[in-house]
Amino acid sequence: MSQLASTYKPAIDGLRAIAVISVIVFHLDMFSLLPGGFTGVDMFFVISGYVISQSLWERRDLTFGRYLADFYRRRLLRIMPALLTVLSVSFVLGAMFMPQFWLSELIDNTGLAAFFGLSNVVLAWNTDTYFSPSAELNPYLHTWSLGVEEQFYVIFPALFFVWLRYRQRSAVVWALLPLMAMASLIVSAFEVDAAPLSAFYLLPGRFWELAAGAILFQVVGIRGVTPGLNRLAPAMLGGGLGLMFVGCLYAAPKQFPFPWAMVTVAGSLLMIAGIVLRGDCAPGVVQRVLQLPQVTYIGRLSYSLYLWHWPVAVFLRWTVGLESLAVQLVYPVLVFALAATSYHCIETPIRSGRSAMQRKAWLTFASGLGATCLMALCAQWVALNPAALSLSQTRDTYTWYAYKHYPQEDFATFDDPALAGRQLFVMGDSHTAAYRTLLKLVSLKLGITVVEYEKGGCSVVSLIGPDPAPCAAAREAQLQEIEARAKPGDVVFLASLRMPELAGRRWQEGEAVLVDEALGELTAERLNAARIDADRLLSRLQKARLNILIDAPKPLFKAAPNRCSDSFNRMNPVCAPGLTMAREQLERLRAPQMGVLLALQSRYPALHVWDPLPLLCPGRICSAYDANGKPLFFDSNHLSGHGNRVLEPSFSATLLKIWRATPPVTE
Repeated sequence: MSQLASTYKPAIDGLRAIAVISVIVFHLDMFSLLPGGFTGVDMFFVISGYVISQSLWERRDLTFGRYLADFYRRRLLRIMPALLTVLSVSFVLGAMFMPQFWLSELIDNTGLAAFFGLSNVVLAWNTDTYFSPSAELNPYLHTWSLGVEEQFYVIFPALFFVWLRYRQRSAVVWALLPLMAMASLIVSAFEVDAAPLSAFYLLPGRFWELAAGAILFQVVGIRGVTPGLNRLAPAMLGGGLGLMFVGCLYAAPKQFPFPWAMVTVAGSLLMIAGIVLRGDCAPGVVQRVLQLPQVTYIGRLSYSLYLWHWPVAVFLRWTVGLESLAVQLVYPVLVFALAATSYHCIETPIRSGRSAMQRKAWLTFASGLGATCLMALCAQWVALNPAALSLSQTRDTYTWYAYKHYPQEDFATFDDPALAGRQLFVMGDSHTAAYRTLLKLVSLKLGITVVEYEKGGCSVVSLIGPDPAPCAAAREAQLQEIEARAKPGDVVFLASLRMPELAGRRWQEGEAVLVDEALGELTAERLNAARIDADRLLSRLQKARLNILIDAPKPLFKAAPNRCSDSFNRMNPVCAPGLTMAREQLERLRAPQMGVLLALQSRYPALHVWDPLPLLCPGRICSAYDANGKPLFFDSNHLSGHGNRVLEPSFSATLLKIWRATPPVTE
């Protein structure tokens, strides 16, 4: 029986190269070469479990305190410098090039949490998955895996120390890690359907992957190699590589991490075992490729490559776009250059330095914590003050954003007895929030109380389908509160998106085809469901002796002004459809909804319809900008702050007309 070879295995760096290239190719989505390339992260987990165990084994003679201090000192020097650099640069670039939009709070919270290894927790609380289109706009999304690893490091060294001390005296310590891994696998299997975000992002459903690498080290990393295993090693490496490719090609996001991660984890374990059990014997073909200098160099760069590849892709999406072949060719060169610079100028000097700060654990912890807190505070300031760095037109928040800005212009107030004690209640989806500037002006001018209930994605009387079932509980709570607070004659304004969205469709075939496609989604079944839900809600509000106001469908567009109005993003392929639509096509698109509205008006005397479209589109061509070049819309369907101010006089006049016609009821 021969002894295992030296600690460093160049082919392990080769495995890291495969892992990071798989992830990058998946995220670049070039020709859909590796639809399951995201499983490269699972390879990293297994490799990390093995390598960390090997590192801890080499320090098995230290006391527990020195053992922990040395481990965390080395981890901090390894992980934090490059991570802090990428996060800080990303916050600055985000403020410069990304307009604030509906995901901005989540994005900022993800980035801030990433400073402390908690971004995976923030993402697990979100409603969108790792594979949703909105995830492509978050430059900090990829830090979730670092959060999982950092949380693993909190508990694993102590577990491993117990095994180091008692492995020769107790069989129980050999079972501890496998039992925890099995429990984690069970959690993963349960959560993949019951709580998929938790299964994907959180440590309990991922612990087994890192533990698998550690268990492999316990089994083969400290033992000798038999001639039989030595001969079998190349086959193990080849078989593991095959499993890895199966995962990269066929892993299903909806069945991840269980059971599909098991394929990649098994493949990674076989590849590591094949490398280790080969010892110092002549490597096979696969191992020789993994040990090529070019491959191992990519493996050594893998951490920096992983850190940089995703934010670079996100910022390209926000500016010039990632769709063109030229950008896709430049992208890997840019990522590689940043990663190499990070590795040689940040990672390596800090890890190998011999200053007191790098050698003494307490100084490393103190300086690391200080640097992390300072840079996190700077990032928070940037997140709260993006306009200070922004290069975008959207830095003019008064014009672009439907915030509750106090009006900068002089305004006159109404003094009308019909307005005394009136209340306006507003319900709906994100389009309710997009009316905030208008609602603030209405409150100030008319002297009325405005109460807003808004929940993104929760349309009310959408006219294009049933009101979303997942929003039923929130909708009912809002209605009950309105019924408790409202007085007869008050107005309930129902604001929602009421046309199928046009962004992301096949605009190349012309607007008529685009509208035909959208109209095809408005089936008789969906329109009937819309009428049923509308009847239910309108009947309830009318019985409460409340006036009901609905906004008729507003214009919408094929591209978003907030992404297509600056010199650095105007040529982005997502902007190619343009920021105009023929009014004729929009009228055709909203004809079914207008028909439903007319039918509802005939049945409910308390229902009033306010139509913003003629004010937003006075001519034959509807534009996201007015005649003076000011944006009427923020994105493809939400109003801008300026658009709110254009509509406010009409909206105020509509409210005044309603209240003059319905005197307050005294009880």
